[in-house]
Amino acid sequence: MRDSSNKILKTCVYKHVSNNLKTTMGKTRNLNGIPGNLALSYLSTLGYYDGGYMADWLNYIAREKNIKEIEIDILNSKIEPIETDIKPLKADLNKLREILNKELTIHGFETDFIKKAIMKFEIPIDNPRFKNTIYCYPFIEDETGKIYKPKKRIIETAYEVDFNPVKKVRMKTEQVKNNWISKIKKILN
Repeated sequence: MRDSSNKILKTCVYKHVSNNLKTTMGKTRNLNGIPGNLALSYLSTLGYYDGGYMADWLNYIAREKNIKEIEIDILNSKIEPIETDIKPLKADLNKLREILNKELTIHGFETDFIKKAIMKFEIPIDNPRFKNTIYCYPFIEDETGKIYKPKKRIIETAYEVDFNPVKKVRMKTEQVKNNWISKIKKILN
């Protein structure tokens, strides 16, 4: 009789604990859309920095440094290869971490449940037909090692094919200089 009541007690405790886990822990299938959301947020027209969108900056730095693949670590604010680690590409990473944390909270997960959040970009620099195309393969990895990623790659187009921030700075400086010269000429005349 005593053995039977112990089994019943253990069963009740197990059911209580597992029910509590179900209510405090979200369903992992709800996390599948997060990597795509992060990449689309990063590449959207809201991601503008100093004269260019993120797709423009990715396309520019890849072509400038002759690099076909760029990897951005959202959680650690790191970009590889190191020669592509420029300030404009890091400008929106805090925003992406906030989005990730909100999504995790909404779906019932602790913010430290995700251990990796990576966006891998492929830029076909050798193919002139795709001069401004960027492919993104985002994924997140949870504390158990499970990987979540979109079903399809994300394809984005750089808005300015020949985007060159150095050239823009030179042009702007030249315009400012010409404005000052014309103002001085007006004063002297």
